[in-house]
Amino acid sequence: MHLAVMLLLVTAQTPQTAYSIDFGAITAFDDAAVQIGFRAAPSVANKAGADILLATFPDALIHGLMLFVLDADVAYGAPLSEQVTLFPRFGGSIIAGGGGGGAGAAYGFNVGVGLLMRASPTLGARIDYTRHEFVGGGGTLPASSISIGFVWMP
Repeated sequence: MHLAVMLLLVTAQTPQTAYSIDFGAITAFDDAAVQIGFRAAPSVANKAGADILLATFPDALIHGLMLFVLDADVAYGAPLSEQVTLFPRFGGSIIAGGGGGGAGAAYGFNVGVGLLMRASPTLGARIDYTRHEFVGGGGTLPASSISIGFVWMP
């Protein structure tokens, strides 16, 4: 998880970064789980930047598991209007967890799209969809997530 901290620090030094607390769901194996995360992403149209998400799953915590997903992506802002920007993105993913005497992790890639809607110069909302492909245990695990975030832009 040290990589996540370093990526967040690098992103935090950019004045054109939007921060959000995201709430949503992730689906895999025809099952869904609640996902809560923190995202640092670009907020400016016509520029590329790092989009970093660190999320966890309260359902897993209830069952005694610590489970995290880290997405480290490159995103580009495509303006749809003065207040709305579309951010297609792609990058790498890691899912890791442990509990009950065991631990494991898988890596993979993801593609997604985010829609940033500004309510003011410093506040807004964001909707994101992400498709993951995790590799581990001799196979792949496809997963999809959708989230809504409250955004602030310092």
